[in-house]
Amino acid sequence: MLMKQDSIRQFFGEVLRENKYISSDSMAVFGKLIRLTLQFRDKYWEAHGEILTVDETRQGLDIYQRAVNSKKLPQGLNPKIAALVDLWLREINGIKI
Repeated sequence: MLMKQDSIRQFFGEVLRENKYISSDSMAVFGKLIRLTLQFRDKYWEAHGEILTVDETRQGLDIYQRAVNSKKLPQGLNPKIAALVDLWLREINGIKI
């Protein structure tokens, strides 16, 4: 069952509106982030019965940006956020942490 929650999609829409001048390369990455996040959200809901919140997504994006540069995840992360960031790093950047 797919979740009827659109708050994450709305969050990504707000990010796009705030960053009007995104390059086509960055837009492609952003599109992958959205697709992967929504897939993760739905699979996580099916497996655990827990939603992925906008706040968790926002935290994940902050961690993702730092991890792309450092190639490391911080210690003690919420397991759900860590799994989401790991997915982004593997699928978008080819980085396995």
